[in-house]
Parts: sequence; structure tokens; C-alpha cells
Amino acid sequence: MRFGLVLLLVIAALPTQAQAQAQDPEPLLNDDDLAAYCLGVNGQLAERFRQMQLWGCGKAAGMQWCRDAKASAPEAMRARERLVIRFANVLTRKGLLDIERPPESRARLTKIVSDGSTDARACFNPKGDRDEAACARLQRCEEAEQRVGQ
Repeated sequence: MRFGLVLLLVIAALPTQAQAQAQDPEPLLNDDDLAAYCLGVNGQLAERFRQMQLWGCGKAAGMQWCRDAKASAPEAMRARERLVIRFANVLTRKGLLDIERPPESRARLTKIVSDGSTDARACFNPKGDRDEAACARLQRCEEAEQRVGQ
């Protein structure tokens, strides 16, 4: 039940691309904010790996990179999904995903989750136009993922 609520929160937090580009990322003030941001990042990356499984790579030798990426995508997706669950559990244990929270608190948390998702999309976009600032912000999750993965 809690995981379903988290997924609804993540889905509701995904803005349109135009909205995402118009807003500055929410400043992260503490570990709870970082967990929310990384929840959004990993949700977006799990979706990215899910989409990679649908790629049509062809048999040409030059497309081996595509076949390799497609073959590794299921495990990468499962790893990101496990991180989504772990970050959601951290926030749930602290009561930050409770519906009884004040609307301003929930809106702020939703914005931070959305910022993480937006940064992941901006860093790993299909057109190859990497947003280096977004990629740099994603690095915040590296240590948090190791802590929550334990």
C-alpha cells in the first residue's frame, strides 16, 4: 500500500518539460530532501532502463553497443527500482509521505522529487544534449545510494 502511494507521488510529481526548464531546482537542506531528490532521480532512471528494453538495435556490427545496453537494462532497471523503494521507505519511516502532512510540506517534497526526475531527464536525454549542471547535481545521490543500499 505504501509503495503504491509512493508511486502515485512520483507520477504526480513529474512536470512537463516546459515547466521543468522554467523552474530552478529546490535547494536541498537536509538528508530528507536528499532522499526525496534521489527518489525522483532513481524513478526516472528506472523508467529510462525500462525504455531501453524496447530498443530495436539491428544486427549490424556497429550496433553492438545498443545490444549490450539493451541486454544490461533489465538488471539496471531492477537495481534502480530497489533504490526507489529504499528511498521511499526512508521517507515513509519518517512520516514524510503521510497524507496528513501539511499541504505546503507535501508540495515541497513533491517539488524536490520532481527536481530529481527532471535533472535525470536533462542529464540523460535522448537527443544527447547533456545538461552538465543537472549531471553535476545527480552526483549528490551517489553517497546517499550507498547509505540507503545497506
